[in-house]
Amino acid sequence: MDLIIDAYGTYVGASGERIVLGLPVKPNPNEPKRKRRKRGEGKAPLRRIKKEYPIRRLEKIVILRPASISTHAVKLAIEHDVDIVYLGAFGKPIGRIFGSDARGLATVRRAQLETSTNPARALFLAKSFVAAKCQNQIAYLKFLMAKYSANFEREILQAETLLKTIDLLPPGEKAREQLLGIEGYIADRYWRAIGQLHRFPGRIPQGRDKFNSAINYGYGILYNEVERACLYVGLDPYLGLYHSERYGKPSLVLDLVEEFRVPVVDSAVIPLFIEKKIGKMSDFVEITKSQYQLSPEGKAKIVEAVFNNLNRRVLWKRKRRSLKDIIEEQSRSLSHYFLGKDPSYQGFDYPRML
Repeated sequence: MDLIIDAYGTYVGASGERIVLGLPVKPNPNEPKRKRRKRGEGKAPLRRIKKEYPIRRLEKIVILRPASISTHAVKLAIEHDVDIVYLGAFGKPIGRIFGSDARGLATVRRAQLETSTNPARALFLAKSFVAAKCQNQIAYLKFLMAKYSANFEREILQAETLLKTIDLLPPGEKAREQLLGIEGYIADRYWRAIGQLHRFPGRIPQGRDKFNSAINYGYGILYNEVERACLYVGLDPYLGLYHSERYGKPSLVLDLVEEFRVPVVDSAVIPLFIEKKIGKMSDFVEITKSQYQLSPEGKAKIVEAVFNNLNRRVLWKRKRRSLKDIIEEQSRSLSHYFLGKDPSYQGFDYPRML
């Protein structure tokens, strides 16, 4: 299980083989101030509720709001391969604590580098990532069209027609640019169709309207899952095959994220807006005019929806697995391709969730 720390001022400690949380309790406003002062309670709440979690049941400790963590808790987590990750205001991981075990780094990363400099092998993987993403978008539009009695026939036909051209792209200097063009065109058809069910300014990666803020926060959670999986199997998150390398940009994470955008995030967040389960002012904080970020209440809704999908079990390669496990399995499959242990790579497809 994932331990989510979303209460301001939480203390994360350890006792034996357990992670212990000290959750702050706000003073009762109806209680006389004199009694609160006697207990030493001033403006900041001092009372805490204690909760304990066996370390062997945890996979990650995700810290969403300011909290403190003890050295004992950190060492216990590292000893049991429990990742500790800090997420920023917009959901993206800003830091993490994990063990220094090499996990075969040299061998895997050398093979990863060799693949990235091999035009044919790198293009094969880039096509796999983009094709999986586009197939998932088309499949999800068909699902939404049936569920909400919408008409996306035109958008789906245009996307399907262009999708068929991916396999025809020959290796060469222009292959990546052509692939980017195909991905962008299909994404445009996809988000235009979504706009028929819920009005929003369009898909803007750095957008701060309510819809884009929520989607971006969900993607931030997904980036964390993929980055963790890459590190866990020994891959370099910054050495990509499709997305261009740039200082501070986790290109491989962005590559692998593509096939999971729809299954993990889109299918969790979009229905919240269509069904008006999110969007009220209590779910957002207005930064400037027409620019918002999620409030604690809004973040809780996105976190719950996205983690429900991550923990959802589907049939994949003849076994029922959670999407969280499949992300790790896909990272491992990628490393096997780099090492030459597997001659192919299969992207995850959304229809398996239907």
